Amino acid sequence: MTTEEKTDAGLRRVVRANVRTIVFEVIVPMALFYGLRAAGVSQWWALMAGILVAAPYVLWTIARNRKIDLVALVTLSVLVLSVVLGLLSDDPRTLVIREGWTAALGGLFGAWMLVSVFVGRPAQLTLGRTIAEVKRGAEGADAWAGRWDTDARFRRGLRIDTAAWGAVLLGSAVVHIVLVYTLPIDLIALVTNVAWFGALAVLIAWHVWYLRKENLDA
Repeated sequence: MTTEEKTDAGLRRVVRANVRTIVFEVIVPMALFYGLRAAGVSQWWALMAGILVAAPYVLWTIARNRKIDLVALVTLSVLVLSVVLGLLSDDPRTLVIREGWTAALGGLFGAWMLVSVFVGRPAQLTLGRTIAEVKRGAEGADAWAGRWDTDARFRRGLRIDTAAWGAVLLGSAVVHIVLVYTLPIDLIALVTNVAWFGALAVLIAWHVWYLRKENLDA
């Protein structure tokens, strides 16, 4: 297998993994919730079912990879926390803490990205190097990251891109948390997911356009 074929295969694996995560941790629980609500099931049980149906996928990813990565650990901890709080209270809103907690973690990541713009090197340099290594190999990644030391436009572009990601992630988290604790429970899953994926789609489209415009593509 050539280097290019290995790169394409690696990218396809990443895409498939992310698609599976969205399907089993977002779409399936949301579809189950609204399906059960349409069938007359109470909010508490519909929310609990959505939480429980996501757990087997998380456990399967841990078993498959034979390790607990940070994302899996956070997801599993949020699921366990949601179940525990749900069992301690008959208030269905306690079960949507999963939504607020996940959004808060995204906000913390966005805050870190914003801080990295002004302290040290921007987060997108580290993240971009990882992507470049998948696409180009170690030498190609070193060459891409090495532009930081010699190309002022490269440094400026990565700072702007990092700031945009940080601002959108942090802003989305704030909006998400407000919606979780103010919307009617039956609307939370739909509205928050539409808002989040809409913002993410716009951000990714801008990101791709900006990287090409500024010749920053890893």
